[in-house]
Amino acid sequence: MPSDRSRWAAGLAVAAAVAGTAAVMYALGVLPEPWTRGYISEGGVASSPRGGVYRVGILTLAGSLALLGLALRRLVPFVCGMLVTASVFGAGSAAVSCTPGCPLPPYEPSTPADLVHAGASVVAVGLAVLAMSVVALASLQPVLRAVARAFAAVTLPLALLLVVGLLAIGRGLFTSVLERVALAPLVVWVVVTGVLLCRPVPRQVTAGAESAAQVVGARSRSAAG
Repeated sequence: MPSDRSRWAAGLAVAAAVAGTAAVMYALGVLPEPWTRGYISEGGVASSPRGGVYRVGILTLAGSLALLGLALRRLVPFVCGMLVTASVFGAGSAAVSCTPGCPLPPYEPSTPADLVHAGASVVAVGLAVLAMSVVALASLQPVLRAVARAFAAVTLPLALLLVVGLLAIGRGLFTSVLERVALAPLVVWVVVTGVLLCRPVPRQVTAGAESAAQVVGARSRSAAG
């Protein structure tokens, strides 16, 4: 059962995920191209009018991953480590912006900053998706496992299709729309899982745990006597 600290971390994760998504969408709204075109990372290039807002949004989203990891720490410590590591790489992708157009191989010449930014972003998202998959398979509360399974079933095929699109097609409408569609379920999973972890422990469950503890204590005293 999540502790009070875990519920606080879960609540902050929800707030950070919502605020970070709003900031990134706001930053992308002023790009020359329609919102559905170009890589999401293009919102953080130096020439973007709201590049600072974009980077703050990405940092906030990265923070939501770390906070969700802390909320899950007592339930699945391994997932906590993955989400905190994903958060570090997400912060790295915000710190190192790509150049205009975010050119990526094999179709465009890339700078070291482009490769560092893209690599950090891929690792961050990949670890977050892996953490979701672990929650889907772990022995947790059934509702947490069911939610993770549902979102993993949507996210994994989209992520795989996105990788194929980046390698086979490169920058274009297909990959730009698919990138947004593939990342949306991941953010929603963070929000939904955080909300579920914020729920107070049912009174009957708490009473049952207290009764069990009292029985164990009474047996221990009897054995000692």
